[in-house]
Amino acid sequence: MVNNANAELLNITLDGGSYSPFSKGCIGIDRDNSRSCLLSAINNGEYAIYDFEVRADIEQLGAYASIENPSGREIDVYIYNYGTRREIPLLSKPGLANRWIRWESVLVDKEWRSSSPEFLTSRSGGRELDLVGPHNIVRLMFYADPGMPPKNEMFVIKSVTLAYETAVNFPNNSASTDKKVWIENGKILAYGIGRPPQNAVNQAQARAMAIRAATVDAQRNLLSYLKGVPIPPAGNGRITVAGSLPGARTENTEYFDDGSVRVTLAISTKRVIARSP
Repeated sequence: MVNNANAELLNITLDGGSYSPFSKGCIGIDRDNSRSCLLSAINNGEYAIYDFEVRADIEQLGAYASIENPSGREIDVYIYNYGTRREIPLLSKPGLANRWIRWESVLVDKEWRSSSPEFLTSRSGGRELDLVGPHNIVRLMFYADPGMPPKNEMFVIKSVTLAYETAVNFPNNSASTDKKVWIENGKILAYGIGRPPQNAVNQAQARAMAIRAATVDAQRNLLSYLKGVPIPPAGNGRITVAGSLPGARTENTEYFDDGSVRVTLAISTKRVIARSP
């Protein structure tokens, strides 16, 4: 993958029995305390499809799987292309849609890891290649081809893992010197300070308005960090940043004797999708 120290690496693992209903020739079996797929091909090609829901900011992807191969035959690995590129139909695979791109053919021995190439770019500059699609679903297929003349093929797919790298690039220099934003336990946290207005009609209204001001300040700090905008130290003015924070929630609310409030917001790093400022 690209050597980006700030990018996030994620894995999604499905047990072999979690194949798509669009698979053909799969039989769900119990193996080693988990659900597996028995994929057998005698006269016609059979295949197991696995769908992975990924983040929209995926950049590169690889895959690996645990597969038993009692017949000692090669298995073909395909990936679905939502783009404009089409494959040439193969006579040996008449039912295979031309959107499926062959990744590699391997003689698997218990463990398979993508190697030809090891990682694929999720989208090309044009529309020729798109491995994610409009709904952020990566589709992998394991195809058992009996060949010509047909030879019996049998595989037990125990688990399949998609490994991918995201485009998230957390800034290294955007947090202020008083640490208004920090990363902890897989979360990005930011706090904001709110003070009660002098024209509040009562104490309840003053506190509610202070909480609102602190929440807005925390949102501004969090957005500034994600967009790479420097956060000024307290008392050095305000900045305006546009954007949204889906998945952000209040982590903590603190009240002080002078009526001011500090609100800390948190958002999981897995929920963040990088956007241009």
